Amino acid sequence: MAPPTLIPLDANRPLSIKEISDLASVFQWNPYIPMKAWLRTANTLSQEGKSYLLDGNFPKAYLLYMRYLTLMLDFLPRHPEAKTYEGEKALKEVTKSIPSVVTNLEHIKPIIQNDYDEWKSSKLRREEESRQKEQADRARSKSPTYDEHASRDPALSATSRLLDASDHQELAVELAQREIRRRDENRKATRRPGVRTAGFWDNWTNELADRQAEDEELFRRQMELTRRELDGGNDGVVDDIPRKESRHPVAAPPRSSSYRYPSISKSVPIQYEAQQPYQRTPTPQPPRPPKEGIPQWHEPSPSRASISLPPELPAKEQIYPERTLPTPETPQELPTPPPKIHEAAPEPPKKQQRLTFKPAAYLESGEPIRSVFLPSQLRHKFLSIASENTRRGLEMCGILCGTAVNNALFVRCLLIPEQKCTSDTCETENEGSMLEYCMNEDLLMLGWIHTHPTQTCFMSSRDLHTQSGYQVMLPESIAIVCAPKFKPDYGIFRLTNPPGLDHILGCTQTATFHPHSVVDLYTGAQRPRGHVYESEKLEFYVHDLRPGARNDPAQNKNF
Repeated sequence: MAPPTLIPLDANRPLSIKEISDLASVFQWNPYIPMKAWLRTANTLSQEGKSYLLDGNFPKAYLLYMRYLTLMLDFLPRHPEAKTYEGEKALKEVTKSIPSVVTNLEHIKPIIQNDYDEWKSSKLRREEESRQKEQADRARSKSPTYDEHASRDPALSATSRLLDASDHQELAVELAQREIRRRDENRKATRRPGVRTAGFWDNWTNELADRQAEDEELFRRQMELTRRELDGGNDGVVDDIPRKESRHPVAAPPRSSSYRYPSISKSVPIQYEAQQPYQRTPTPQPPRPPKEGIPQWHEPSPSRASISLPPELPAKEQIYPERTLPTPETPQELPTPPPKIHEAAPEPPKKQQRLTFKPAAYLESGEPIRSVFLPSQLRHKFLSIASENTRRGLEMCGILCGTAVNNALFVRCLLIPEQKCTSDTCETENEGSMLEYCMNEDLLMLGWIHTHPTQTCFMSSRDLHTQSGYQVMLPESIAIVCAPKFKPDYGIFRLTNPPGLDHILGCTQTATFHPHSVVDLYTGAQRPRGHVYESEKLEFYVHDLRPGARNDPAQNKNF
């Protein structure tokens, strides 16, 4: 489908409903891609929209839900396989989620419209001159810029605090795992018999505000910890738990670089003298009155000797000025109240900014793609599961499933599907069970992993066609190839775009393995050049859908 005419816009400003709807219709439809791949794509769009909805990223959720409806209602019914019995049955099963998607769209639409109207009334006129200048600059540029793409990405709106995932990898993983646990708890609660839980729209404003405040606090703590590390230490604080300071300052170690990072001066503890046993200090007494004012007493006469009278007390000296206490008869005069000051109306509370991670890399076309976080132990776990097939010289595959949090993608489940394996192919079977599991667990299919037990690490023509089915709607999708008997023993790849994706989608050859006339069809996806980060702290679990496989009721062990 040809993209609509897009006028360059200001980066990070809210998009209108029409602009988002136009973007939702921009995707590559190819009826030659198998029906099961398109159904998998539709499920991914629905689950991805739900993830952005839970994040409070309503513009991106609206775009994904609209794209899902466009695919389900306008394109899939025209697919050649949709007229078969199996195709009709599969399509009917997937369309069950359409009513809930429509309901979410009805709730999201006024929120987006309100944000757009506010921006238009408050900023559009003041930024008109700057916008026209940027348009002229972009018109002279031959290559697309980040701002140009950001202006068309609903996820990067003005209400987001944009962060670079490469600089905040630990923060991204911590935020994701906390959000994933919260979503899992909510999902499990809805399945308990007799327990009624509130829907997303019942109390969404307070819940989102609370989560965004928690994210901001975690981000602040991470920044504080980074500052302390740059200053040469943690200043006696580890994981927000204060420790007792030493009584003597410790000299900072010498730096290897000539550059001195700016730092905040450390406070020096007060040096106290050695403690002595506590002694009570006598309170000084007031001075005695002068003797000149005291009358001289004479010896008493014999007649009064039997009566012992105390001497007359000296006259009291006035130390402080005399104050007249108010009495009921003499009412105290109150001071004149100051004139009333008409206070300005309190400012409305500042909107919480959600944390959003910027794109990690760019396609060959210049389009940005999101970060993908991959558990570093997942590949080793998969190889141990595939070890028997590898010993027999048979390929094996698994599906990389995960969740979108804060505009980044996190692999958290290795799904082993039913499959037919040969020495140089592995074909998934019973796709319905795979889709059903992902829908029930709110999982996105982010790519796949497979072995080359007898071949080197590369993408075969069969692999390229399989990858195109994942990448046609989710450009961040990845393919991991494991070749345990060769070096390198693994690689993380994606199709180039262009030319790889367009060429493979347009390929009509039917042979299992066939040559292509275009080179550079795929490229590495791992950092630093790519968008995939491997993390030792990211947890994952394994779920096996093969007949006879045993899965832990607690969703297996997190690795």
